[in-house]
Amino acid sequence: MIKPLVIALAICFTSAGIAQNNAIDKYFSNYADDERFTKVSISSKMFNLFTNFSAEDADEQQVIETISKLKGLKILIGNEITDSKQVYKSVNSTTANSYEELMTVENAEQEMIFYISESSGIITELVLLMYEGENVMILSLTGDIDLQELSNLSDKMDIQGFEEFKNLKNK
Repeated sequence: MIKPLVIALAICFTSAGIAQNNAIDKYFSNYADDERFTKVSISSKMFNLFTNFSAEDADEQQVIETISKLKGLKILIGNEITDSKQVYKSVNSTTANSYEELMTVENAEQEMIFYISESSGIITELVLLMYEGENVMILSLTGDIDLQELSNLSDKMDIQGFEEFKNLKNK
C-alpha cells in the first residue's frame, strides 16, 4: 500500500525543496543518508506551476484551485525497516504532542494516523503516519488545506492510498 501511494505522488509531482519546520523535517535529517528510506519533497513553487494550466472543465479547475493552495509536501518512506514499528511509534509520540489527532485506522496489517495543525480555524498542515510490516511512511502536506477539497482531489486523481481521505470529509 505504501509503494503505490509514493509512485502515484511521484508521477503527479516532481520533487523540489520546501520550507523547514513541518512535522517530518527532523526525520528527513535523521534518515537523509539511510538508503532504506525514500525522501520526496515538493515545494510551493511546484504547486504554483499548476495554476498556469488551463482547465477544460469545472473538475479540472477545482483540481488546479486545490493544488494552488498547497505550500509543500514531504514524504519519507522506509522499506525493509526491521524496526519500522519503533520508528512509527517514535514519530507518533513526537507528532501527538504538537498536532491534533484527526483519525486513526487500524487493522491486523497496518496502523495509520492522520493529524492536523490548525491556525484560526484553517488547517495549515496535514500529517499522515503509517506503519505496515517492515514499511513506514510519514507524510506532511502544508498550505491552506480544506479536507473536503482534498478528498475531492483524491477522488478525481484516483490516487491509491488516498481513499481514507473520504472518511475525513465529515470529521
